Amino acid sequence: MTGATGFIGGALARALLAQGHELVCAVREPARLQLPGDGWRALACDLAAVPGDAFWQPHLAGIDAVINAVGILREVRGQTFEALHARAPIALFETAARAGVPTVLQVSALGADEGAQSRYHRSKKQADDCLRALPVAGAVVQPSAVYGPGSDAAAMFNFMSALPLLAMPQAGRMLMQPVHVDDVVAGLLALLAAPPKPVATVAFVGPRALTMAGYLRELRVARGNRWPLPVLWMPTFAFMTAARVAGLIPGSVLDAETAGMLLRGNAAPVDDFQRLLGRAPRSVAEFLLPPVPAAPQSSASPVP
Repeated sequence: MTGATGFIGGALARALLAQGHELVCAVREPARLQLPGDGWRALACDLAAVPGDAFWQPHLAGIDAVINAVGILREVRGQTFEALHARAPIALFETAARAGVPTVLQVSALGADEGAQSRYHRSKKQADDCLRALPVAGAVVQPSAVYGPGSDAAAMFNFMSALPLLAMPQAGRMLMQPVHVDDVVAGLLALLAAPPKPVATVAFVGPRALTMAGYLRELRVARGNRWPLPVLWMPTFAFMTAARVAGLIPGSVLDAETAGMLLRGNAAPVDDFQRLLGRAPRSVAEFLLPPVPAAPQSSASPVP
């Protein structure tokens, strides 16, 4: 598994360990890996250096599944979209197929499709396309905006939802379909239990599409704030200028790349994901409620 020190990868790793799986976590900084129990080990690996067949082959013996959950929202020195989203996962997927690993899961992103414009989405799509062409079982998982504790993006949306008013391009009418991290993990576990072959592509999304302004308003109510949230129209060029300035701030989630992705929108049909879960995914109103009890594995329908 790659990405176990990240938001989605970390949540998935903890869930896998709770189910009794044994994990080999390929991470750049093993000291950062904080997981419970002793059913895991860290493998020091810098994906930015794009390790190849000679590195991966010895570590894939006896492995039942490969999961790639690596993703960066912004490039920093030595870490590029091309290396981390495309070349490194492609090398891992191809070596896994040659080594006879039966199942591969790729955590991609909604929007990594033929209409992709951002370098983030285009690089994710390269790895998605590679996996779809390999003779393995598995899935390309494409979540919309993922909400949950520990997410920088969720923290940004929480902050925005608490403001007295907002100014946004299109007055916040761009579409999104936020999904809770618990549902993302549940879907990944279901795919591991019954991996499709050939590789399926599944949108991991909330129960309905919302405008971004609507999402922030529903999140505001879910967090206990009943005051209205006015959203004013902002010229797109002003938003993009502000995003470029924010991109100069280390650690900022917003830059020109992420701003472009927000403007494009982010929504898809929920049907396949709902069949996979065996229930409806959480709505925004339920994001801050206790976790939804896991459905029995047999109740989840296979993804076509």
